[in-house]
Amino acid sequence: MQVEVTKIERRSGFILLESILALALFAIVAVGFTVAIQQVAFTANRSGESMRIQRVLETLLTEASKVVRFEEVEEGLGQDEKGVYYSKLIEEVELLNMDEQELQNMWRIAIIAEWEDVSGRSMQNVAEMIRYEPLYQNNR
Repeated sequence: MQVEVTKIERRSGFILLESILALALFAIVAVGFTVAIQQVAFTANRSGESMRIQRVLETLLTEASKVVRFEEVEEGLGQDEKGVYYSKLIEEVELLNMDEQELQNMWRIAIIAEWEDVSGRSMQNVAEMIRYEPLYQNNR
């Protein structure tokens, strides 16, 4: 009868060891999933912020391009609630067509966004266009 008791005790020791190993493996997998989910959330947040900045740039560029008369300017437009600083640059450009003739009244309009990301790196995004000045003038 003692032999059977010894076998049961040894078997329960193996069950305890197997349970500890299974729990350790589960903990390692759970930590891995947590890190992966955290990376996905960080990337989604960064992508959303980038899209928000792009929409603001496009809005400011549209607003600046609808002016009837341009003049050369480089000015700051201020900082938004997220710490992104916007500036505007308008300058006349000299462009040539395919026949090497200079195109008159062509202006470069650029809106520049500057900010620091989470890691402290300086980031910049630019939205720009070239516009023919008389495009939105009323010819009545």
